[in-house]
Amino acid sequence: MDLLCGLLTGVGVWLVVTGARRVDRPEAHMVVWRRVVTRRAGYRLAAAVTVGVVVAVVTRWPVAALLAGAFTAAAPTLLGGGRAEAESLATLEAIASWTEALRGSLRSYAGIEQAIKDTAELAKPPVHTHTVGLAAALSAGVRLPVALRGFQTDVDHHAADLVATALRKATTSHTGNLAAQLGWLAHAVRERVAAMQRVETARTEAKTSARLVILIVVGVGVGLYLFNRPLLAVYGTTAGQVVLLLIGGIWILAAVWLQRLTRIPEPPRVLTGTPNTDPP
Repeated sequence: MDLLCGLLTGVGVWLVVTGARRVDRPEAHMVVWRRVVTRRAGYRLAAAVTVGVVVAVVTRWPVAALLAGAFTAAAPTLLGGGRAEAESLATLEAIASWTEALRGSLRSYAGIEQAIKDTAELAKPPVHTHTVGLAAALSAGVRLPVALRGFQTDVDHHAADLVATALRKATTSHTGNLAAQLGWLAHAVRERVAAMQRVETARTEAKTSARLVILIVVGVGVGLYLFNRPLLAVYGTTAGQVVLLLIGGIWILAAVWLQRLTRIPEPPRVLTGTPNTDPP
């Protein structure tokens, strides 16, 4: 058991050091938001390994260290206040606003590329960097279909996919009602925002209950170890570690299930039946 704990500690320290180096390594081809996501993942990994090492040293239970590290890595997602949903809503709002600006520019008889350049600076922060990058790519001579594919990859959101697809199809099929299609898309995106807000409000109580259950389970486990350690002495054996692993696995599955129940599902990334008229 001591050898296993020592091995886990050594591996943990190695992961922290190498993970920190990889996180801090600059990558010129990555956009800013991807570097931020990578750093967050690196910080989670470092925190999880650190907690796992501490638990391994204190309890000498490898399974407890593994479970503690897994919980630390997943805690921001399991206990977070809906950051992902808020970011998705902000992105939807920004895409809807930019789409409406594109529609207005196209109605003033500007071409697609010129409309993108004219409205790029008007986009809100969640997509502002990407629209400015799209306009810069067009100014540098990149073909519109290629630039739009890069825009889709950078934003990585279903609403951006729909707008980019509409613009790309208009360049290949010479669609004459692009402004109307963009108006319908903006209307559909805003309807999606309203629906997500209603669902988020209805699920707030469920999310609070799920977080409370998770915190109670973790708190009870820590409290028993600190104040009633003889009750948990059986888990110090090999058979006890196996049982603890099974119990921890069940709770992890339950936590993941609760998280999925309270998550707002993303709609499909395929648009069918786009009308040829403006939205009501």
